[in-house]
Amino acid sequence: MTFKVIAEAEAKREWNEAVDWYEHREYGVGLRFDDALRSFLQTLAHNPERFRLYTRLTRKAKVPPPWPHAVYFTINTEHREVKVLAIWHGARNPAELRRRLK
Repeated sequence: MTFKVIAEAEAKREWNEAVDWYEHREYGVGLRFDDALRSFLQTLAHNPERFRLYTRLTRKAKVPPPWPHAVYFTINTEHREVKVLAIWHGARNPAELRRRLK
């Protein structure tokens, strides 16, 4: 059984910003990133527990190369939901991420 994936508003904003950034850099790359992320989230939905804990409640799943992003999420097993908290580029300040995930 799969989990329902729900992205919080901040994660959706980061997702859209990344798609726009890649698309402005080179036509079509943003759409490839979007497709890769959607596919990855479907994979995550099938077995979210396989990804390691980042904090006591938050897990981290690295998006497959060539994308330098990670998805930070929580799992609600009772409701079979995965809540995406952040879609984070690896070069961004990790202190800001830690602050958000508290």
